Amino acid sequence: MEKGLQQSENEMNTRGDETDVLVGMKVLIVEDNELNRDIVQEVLKERGLIVTEAADGQVAVDLFCGNPPGTFDVILMDMHMPVLDGVSATKQIRAMQRSDAGTIPILALTANDFEEDIRQTREAGMNDHLTKPFDMEKIFSVLAKYAACRE
Repeated sequence: MEKGLQQSENEMNTRGDETDVLVGMKVLIVEDNELNRDIVQEVLKERGLIVTEAADGQVAVDLFCGNPPGTFDVILMDMHMPVLDGVSATKQIRAMQRSDAGTIPILALTANDFEEDIRQTREAGMNDHLTKPFDMEKIFSVLAKYAACRE
């Protein structure tokens, strides 16, 4: 029982540290499904992240381009959207002539987890591949990995 309690405390401490490192992280959520966008946004805000939303890839490109470097720490990019899909939006961001265009973490959000899909997101310049339905603990874990690189 003592060991189980210690393990639970360790899990809470890890989760607490992870939350601490995420507080203030500036996230651009790019998702065309309003319900998905609202759910992710709400959960991220509850953990202290600062969230900006975009309903499609073109809006995301415009927001990224129209704001100074450092405005966003990470981009959560849906793959299948109207106007401009996630791969095309990522390629446009990566091609920009600005200091953060090549380094901002861009994380694919997709229901497709096949090897070809992962290869396509990597070739576009995305840093990670997260699958739907959303596993928020997995998203927090991946965000924490990139939060350490913010400075």
